[in-house]
Amino acid sequence: MALFLLVILASPLQTYLGRRASVANSERQQQQLNAQVAQLQHQTAQWQDPAFVERQARVRLQYIRPGDTLYTVLNADGTPRTSASTSSSTKVARAGHQPNWNATLWTSVEEADNAK
Repeated sequence: MALFLLVILASPLQTYLGRRASVANSERQQQQLNAQVAQLQHQTAQWQDPAFVERQARVRLQYIRPGDTLYTVLNADGTPRTSASTSSSTKVARAGHQPNWNATLWTSVEEADNAK
């Protein structure tokens, strides 16, 4: 009799445990998505601040205000220094971003000139 009950209940028990694992996985994914939404909302709030936008334009695009003087520190070979060799405040601001766009532009101009 016990063997019969075991055989009868094995399939529903397996289905129950599978669905329970699926629900736990879905809850984990929901928590991760909620964390991503919170992070994106924080970034959106940052971009609403004009001071943050100005700071990003200065760091990423090297924008300056009228009357300011922009200095670009060059390596010994004449190329602009990368974010890895600049001050720690610039390292934080540029972490994870692409290389300086005007350095990339200048490099492509030099390569085009050398290709002639």
